Amino acid sequence: MPFFKRSKQGEESTPQKPPPTAAGGEPPDAPLEPAAVRASRTPLQLPASPPQLELNAGQYASSEEHLWDELRRIDLYVRAQTILWRETTGASKPAQMWGMVNVTDAEMDAYLQSPFLPLDYAAAGVEDSVAGFWQTIKVLAESIRTRIEMTPPDVPLRLETLRTLFRLSDLEYNVLLVCLLPELDGRYRRLFGYLQDDASRVNPSVELVLNLLRRTDPDADAGRAVFASASPLLENHLLILRGDAESEEPLSVRSVRVDDRMAGYLTGSDALDSRLRGIVRWEREHALWEDLIIEPERQAQLEDLSEWYRSLRDGAGGSLTLFLRGPEGGGRLTAARAFCTATQTPLLFVDAAAVRRSPDDDELLIDLAYREAKLLGAALYWARCEQLLDASCPPHIWSHLTAAAEKFRGLTFLASSAAWEPSGCFHETPYLRLDFPMPAYELRRRIWEARLPPAEQFAEPAPERSALADRLANSFQLTEGQIVDALCTAREEALRREPQEPRLTVSDLYDGCRRQSNRSLAAFARRLEPHAGFSFEHLILPPPNKRQLDDLRFRISARSQVRRQFEKRLTLGRGLIALFTGASGTGKTMAAGLLAQEQGVDLYKIDLSAVVSKYVGETEKNLNTVFAEAEDANAIIFFDEGEALFGQRGSKNESGQDRWANMEINYLLQRVEEYTGVVILASNLRQNIDEAFMR
Repeated sequence: MPFFKRSKQGEESTPQKPPPTAAGGEPPDAPLEPAAVRASRTPLQLPASPPQLELNAGQYASSEEHLWDELRRIDLYVRAQTILWRETTGASKPAQMWGMVNVTDAEMDAYLQSPFLPLDYAAAGVEDSVAGFWQTIKVLAESIRTRIEMTPPDVPLRLETLRTLFRLSDLEYNVLLVCLLPELDGRYRRLFGYLQDDASRVNPSVELVLNLLRRTDPDADAGRAVFASASPLLENHLLILRGDAESEEPLSVRSVRVDDRMAGYLTGSDALDSRLRGIVRWEREHALWEDLIIEPERQAQLEDLSEWYRSLRDGAGGSLTLFLRGPEGGGRLTAARAFCTATQTPLLFVDAAAVRRSPDDDELLIDLAYREAKLLGAALYWARCEQLLDASCPPHIWSHLTAAAEKFRGLTFLASSAAWEPSGCFHETPYLRLDFPMPAYELRRRIWEARLPPAEQFAEPAPERSALADRLANSFQLTEGQIVDALCTAREEALRREPQEPRLTVSDLYDGCRRQSNRSLAAFARRLEPHAGFSFEHLILPPPNKRQLDDLRFRISARSQVRRQFEKRLTLGRGLIALFTGASGTGKTMAAGLLAQEQGVDLYKIDLSAVVSKYVGETEKNLNTVFAEAEDANAIIFFDEGEALFGQRGSKNESGQDRWANMEINYLLQRVEEYTGVVILASNLRQNIDEAFMR
């Protein structure tokens, strides 16, 4: 590269010789510009010294004041580089050729007159012309540092926060500020185009950024590492580097700019990144520990954890990841809200399923969510994580999420209905799994009592609150979220019926609960409509059979009392199984329908043709689906012609076909014992039902 020292305005430019070469000789002088070219040049006015800066004393009053001080400092680098460029590279270019694609012979000849030189080399005369800038930069930097130290913590300085959060070195900090200039002032877009001899380049290249900072930062010579993918600036998406490693462009000419969200944050905006719209939102609703309706021991565990985490955060700082397993609406989000209220931590809600729906940007969205949490000092609640644990989901998404959670120095909640145990991660940071199972009867009753509206909102005669809560808790296995939704549905029904003066009825509540129940059973069963206008009085049975049916009715309605006393002692057999036998047309189906109608639940008749399969293991799989979805549906399931599934098991000398049939019956017996609802079998031939189901 040739080095020229420009003379005063109106005088000719003469080449300035570089230092001797390694061989001891001197390179030949660069040729003088032809007279015609020299005559076409526009005389340039160069600043003889850096502008006079007024240094303010005392603390910073705002983050903006600190930002402008730092940008004034970076502006001096740009001014100095402008002088250097004019005295070196620019000295060989006619003014009318600046920014043009074609180059002149004189420019090329000037380049070829000089040997390969170190990146930071400039002739002594050229360096002298900008020496005052480096001294002014140093004085201004010391003044800024002094004012930062004087500023109290209640005046947050966003640049300093950014430097601390992402652990930026001095060079990385200055690189970020250089890239911020064209975002805030259009003059620098023109200046950077000028310094790159290309007016269309409004953002600086990697080469230009490093050239700006090289003479005052000892790390700038190795500054290419600042633009590596694993560097803090790029890993945290503070800067955007055009192209990628596969690009034909060398790294030095690739342009770099500050991320839009970072520019917004540094200028005072707390708006979430626009790329996270529909994925991340503020969780504005707060909760206290008193708002939680969960098992007392689980609440005590959460309260102890919150105290421990708060002391950890206020001390050296640290990470905590809580995996909250349980059904939707089971209190996980309320628990996270209460935890954050207790620890005075803002909470961001993230929809993990929405991340999965963005396959091209999934890892980027995870990174951006955690970047927001760092900037805003918030915790992250990842909802519907079971979507990422599903076998059909690419595994790298969940791996990236857990890696980000482990690295995050803050609080992460992972909410999932599916189980997961860490393998190969969370070795250095705390990880805990907390279960939020489907509420048991007593807990459901407490939720209903807390959520039921006051008596004046019911139509006359208003039901007794405690008794109604008991009946609803006994009939429907719902989470707290589903109970809230059921109440909303009931209010909508009352409003539809009487817009002027809506009043709830018990029937509205039961209807709302049924609507919250899972209807996926339709693949294996058919919902039987209730017998309108019929009651048990219309069912004609012999007195002994009538007494048995009344006893069954009592046992179904009294399950709540049994659960209240013995629920924690019962591991199996929490449900109820009944067998109706008799010839066709004797009222078996009608009795089952009346039982469901009395409890206010649906009755599903199992379609045996859809359940039974000729393929080994397929019948058991279908049966598992039936019972799992029946629990979600809060329904009574009715097996008509039950001997087809519940028949007698074969002898020891069984054939291969009998052996598979016996396995199906054994599985069915186990699944019935685990079921917490009501199962009714109907058969014309009692003797064909296996004895194990008679116990």
